[in-house]
Amino acid sequence: MGTEQFDLFLILLRLKSYLVSLIDHPSVGNENFDYTEEFLERKYPDRKNEILELLVSNNINCDSEIAFDEKIHTKFKEIIKGKEKAFHLSTILEKLHIENIRESSKERTIEEFRSLREQKLREIVSALLQLARIWSQRSELEEFVDHFSILEEEELIRPYEAEELGKLDKDTSKSFNAITKLTELYLEQLTEYYFKYGGDIELADFIKDLDKVKKLFQEKYNELFNKSGLGSQKI
Repeated sequence: MGTEQFDLFLILLRLKSYLVSLIDHPSVGNENFDYTEEFLERKYPDRKNEILELLVSNNINCDSEIAFDEKIHTKFKEIIKGKEKAFHLSTILEKLHIENIRESSKERTIEEFRSLREQKLREIVSALLQLARIWSQRSELEEFVDHFSILEEEELIRPYEAEELGKLDKDTSKSFNAITKLTELYLEQLTEYYFKYGGDIELADFIKDLDKVKKLFQEKYNELFNKSGLGSQKI
């Protein structure tokens, strides 16, 4: 008995044990393979259809017959012998060829998946690095703006310094805009990464946290408007 046939024989024996543990009387399960299908679906889903076809083709027609037929072990052996005879060399070679093709396809799929995942990670890290660089530049800008603003308040600012302050204000606005855009890009990339690569639960929690941040943002602005006498405003 070949390895595959022996494995099939063990599956059939396990199936019988399973049915015996469930069925108390031959009248139960005497019309279909409900319990058999349940067992195969849970334990051997890739062989389910094959085994069901073998049972029917060998005149075994229901769960009860498997559980209570005293000669079922002999029938199982006959099933194995018949299957073994049908396994010609050409069939084996064909199966090996198909399995090699499937394995190669599977390896390519896994490699493509890894490559895309690594590329997405690099994009996320790149966005974070750009954010860090712009924030560092903002720190320098704000020091200059603070310096010139003090001079302006003390009315000690020179004309060229006032002009420089105007340029710095524009640069500051641009950096805020760049930070906003990069943050949006980072959040989009993070969301896509979670969605595609197994972070579904974390993504759901993350979205809830974003809703909390939005609510806090609205509350702060409403409080500011109320203090300013402007009443509630829609943000």
